[in-house]
Amino acid sequence: MTGEDKNTEKTDAELVQAFKDGNAAALDRLINRYKEPLYAYLVKLSRDRDASDDLLQEVFIRVIKKLASYGERDKFSAWLFTVAHHAVMDHFRSDSRRREDSLDSAAEDRLSLADTLASPEPGPDGILEGAERAGTVQAAFDRLSPEQREVFLMRHYSGLPFNEIADILGVPIGTALARMSRAVARLRSEL
Repeated sequence: MTGEDKNTEKTDAELVQAFKDGNAAALDRLINRYKEPLYAYLVKLSRDRDASDDLLQEVFIRVIKKLASYGERDKFSAWLFTVAHHAVMDHFRSDSRRREDSLDSAAEDRLSLADTLASPEPGPDGILEGAERAGTVQAAFDRLSPEQREVFLMRHYSGLPFNEIADILGVPIGTALARMSRAVARLRSEL
């Protein structure tokens, strides 16, 4: 009997160390573990599936380049979402000029928050009501500050705990909690 059960799920730290030791399959396992929640975070933050595909690829390229210098004092998921946060901010900075020039075409490509919340198969009676509600939800979400939107997405859609959100954003936990509280209060008041 071997000392390691093949069915035992390795921790993030074990997989990172295995990758640093030359095991490329360990990186594949990390990517597979986080690609769905990371992609959901990117889609909801950018509201653009094409951009999210590119951003996901960019995040994992950055992870591969930086993983050798990853310090294990931080939880891997927090570090990964920090890398994603920086990639999104870089994307928004570089994309801001292009978006100003092509607002009409970008609006057609963007996903609304309501699209992500909508039922996959609404009934005939709910289509009009759903469209009206979708517009209301999206408009309310768009009125949140960028900081509030980001904390809301990290918490609600990616399920990150507030201490990790604070680490990712480089703010005190109280600031992350306050941003979430303000976001929820504003959404409740508008909806």
